[in-house]
Amino acid sequence: MNKPYPSPSTASEPAWIASGPAAAVQDQENWPALERELSRSLEKHVKMTLTVDTPQGTSRLRGFVTVINTYLQEIKLREEDDWKWIRFEDIRSIQEA
Repeated sequence: MNKPYPSPSTASEPAWIASGPAAAVQDQENWPALERELSRSLEKHVKMTLTVDTPQGTSRLRGFVTVINTYLQEIKLREEDDWKWIRFEDIRSIQEA
């Protein structure tokens, strides 16, 4: 069952946004705020630092979002000389670099 998101005019910002610059991804309810940050990186070429889960543990990646694929639920992050595909579910936090 899908939960409807509150309208922007009635919704208060989640506590993890109000408490600081980092956005923590804990569940699907936080997705709209995460989506805004990823879109801002894509549209305005803002460098972001992502904390992501990897098979080796938690990793911090820094770069620009170049693609948001909502169908496959992943983003393409462009780092210095490389790029990575990152699944939405692996993102633990995001903040402006």
